[in-house]
Amino acid sequence: MPSTQAPHPLFSLKKNIIFYAVMLCMTLLSILFIDRHLADFIHQHQVANSFTKLLSNIPALLETLAAIALLCCLVPKLRSKLSALVIHLLFTLLLATVIRFGAKALFGRTWPETWVDNNPSWINDRIEAFHPFAEGVAYNSFPSGHALFTFALASTFWFHLPRYRLFWAACMLGVFIGQLSQNYHYLGDLLAGASLGVICTQLAFTVAQKCHR
Repeated sequence: MPSTQAPHPLFSLKKNIIFYAVMLCMTLLSILFIDRHLADFIHQHQVANSFTKLLSNIPALLETLAAIALLCCLVPKLRSKLSALVIHLLFTLLLATVIRFGAKALFGRTWPETWVDNNPSWINDRIEAFHPFAEGVAYNSFPSGHALFTFALASTFWFHLPRYRLFWAACMLGVFIGQLSQNYHYLGDLLAGASLGVICTQLAFTVAQKCHR
């Protein structure tokens, strides 16, 4: 049964100032000193395989679980048990979607590799830069939407179903491994996406609690 206890400190915005400060510093350090070198290393060693490709799509698994929870609410006996989880998930997904598109448009970072319509990239063109409000998918690398949705949904499930915390933690780690090994994103993109995902969960929890009163 989903937990109805008071939020753990990890889910409190006020108690996570240090966490966000550390994540911000790590993101900046990664952008300045790590991202380009790591992208080169991954490209040169070709570490991607079918398993890491699967890991890179972890958000689809969590979104499927969210859809299943929503459908279960159609059953009266399950509705009371899952209503708090589903409300939290819906607010989380809404916030994550808005923040994802807004942040990508705001920062406009180029990708590590070329994927669509000869987009400029670090590997092909030695181009890595931020172009605020630039239009097109060529400037959608930062932050990672996959990391954002994974951390947002996994954190929500973690709060309501803490007995499966190892699985939720594995999803968080897995999306980093999958996205990095495929060279889909820079490490800085993933760190930023993870941070925003946790923020989505915390904001959604606050909103859901107020609506549930």
